[in-house]
Amino acid sequence: MFKVNVTLMKKCRINFWTIIIFSVYTFGCNSTEEIDPIIEDPKDQNDDKEEEVVAIPLKELFKDYFPIGAAITPQHADLATIHGEALVKHFNSVTAENVMKPESLQRNKGVYTWEGADRIVQFAKNNNLQVRGHTLTWHSQSPDWMFYDENGELLSREVASAQLEEHITTVMSRYKGDVYAWDVVNEAMSDWDPNGEIIYREDSPWYKIFGPSYIDSAFVFAHRADPEAKLFYNDYNSIFSWKRNKIYDLVKRLKDNNIPIDGVGLQGHWMIETSEQDIRTTLDLFRGLGVEIQITELDLPVYLSSNEEGSMVYTETFSQRQKQTYSMIFQVLLDYKDVITGVTFWGIGDDASWLDQPGRKAFPFLLDENLQPKPAYFEVQKLLN
Repeated sequence: MFKVNVTLMKKCRINFWTIIIFSVYTFGCNSTEEIDPIIEDPKDQNDDKEEEVVAIPLKELFKDYFPIGAAITPQHADLATIHGEALVKHFNSVTAENVMKPESLQRNKGVYTWEGADRIVQFAKNNNLQVRGHTLTWHSQSPDWMFYDENGELLSREVASAQLEEHITTVMSRYKGDVYAWDVVNEAMSDWDPNGEIIYREDSPWYKIFGPSYIDSAFVFAHRADPEAKLFYNDYNSIFSWKRNKIYDLVKRLKDNNIPIDGVGLQGHWMIETSEQDIRTTLDLFRGLGVEIQITELDLPVYLSSNEEGSMVYTETFSQRQKQTYSMIFQVLLDYKDVITGVTFWGIGDDASWLDQPGRKAFPFLLDENLQPKPAYFEVQKLLN
């Protein structure tokens, strides 16, 4: 090592750091490898890294606006599964996808099967989730004995009415205080009629026996069974003019006749190209009736039409479509937060959907096949974060 004469430094007024720099340079010259020092700016190190966005649970995102729900099976009601974990993390409401429908609860007259429904309700109670009941009165997934006698003939009004009242009363009494809202009547309106003359679904056995008055009776029976429960009429294609006006007239008629109805469930089986104006017009219409509005069966398949080629892979094109449309949908719903009292997805994640077909997955939700947030999820999160 070199020695520094401090006295000489003082006499010659040589700066100490000059000696150090000179010495480093001198000794460095003995190396055959040139060293090119690189000074890194810490900011530069992060230039190529995107800031990681943390997913906020859906129920937290919308906690100041409306509950977020999912339609589930009894198998999902288990914290040991990824479905149970996702339910507790993201949702604060659940709907039984099938096990509360008439055929599931009372396939044989007078013999009730409660296991599946009980499991969902108990899971909800244990994990502070609300429960929507679906559904009490429907022409589909209802046992034949509700409509026909042993000879296959339609029942009389008196017999059919008594059986309907007994079913509604028994089911609602069992879950009184645990199920806060019920889809009392499901899909009773005619889906399409070019001339606008067919109002009700006339092929329904309920309609064939009663005419439209079975709807009134079902709501009266439901209110008697649980006066505190919220009672809804639920239907699909409800944002299109040719059907929403029929639903509007029905709900208005029930209210004008003091039939106990609290709200309308708009099934959100919508498409990528669903019109924002159709949704807004529908929400404005029912807001004018002074009823609650719930989006009850929300899913958004990735295809532009049923003819588009199917895929088992979630592509960037699918992602961009859903980002745009889901963002639009939830912006609209937030704009109507004063009348919307619940939004329920018809499933949890893309691992399973009633829309899936062989070789053609629908990918309709905000959570992917592993129940993790998709890009569309974060687009929705931007609206609130």
